[in-house]
Amino acid sequence: MSNDTMIRQEIRCSFALIRGLIRNYSGLYAGEDLAADVLRYCDEMAGREASSPRLKEARRIVAERCRHLAQAADRFSQRDPAFIAIARARADAAVDLLQDAIFECRKSRMPVPSSGRLLRRKSL
Repeated sequence: MSNDTMIRQEIRCSFALIRGLIRNYSGLYAGEDLAADVLRYCDEMAGREASSPRLKEARRIVAERCRHLAQAADRFSQRDPAFIAIARARADAAVDLLQDAIFECRKSRMPVPSSGRLLRRKSL
């Protein structure tokens, strides 16, 4: 398995909890704060890469989409199931953007293997 595949799989598994929060959000309970919960887990995932401009933008989009989902599913608003489903899909797509941004940051941090050994081989 290549390094890219391993990193991508690790990130995907880590984001399963975030996707579960978005998928199971009902908006019916007073103590639920979807945006804060999702952003807390996103910040844990981002770790040292949090200073990346692409990551900051992706985080902002996730926060915006989660707030939008929370407003759509609010127990005191008119709850349209189709509108809630669209808001949930948009929040999930924003998490995809954040996942890709974290992957790119981690991939750029990895050392590039040296090709010097290959160049020193005797020619045939």
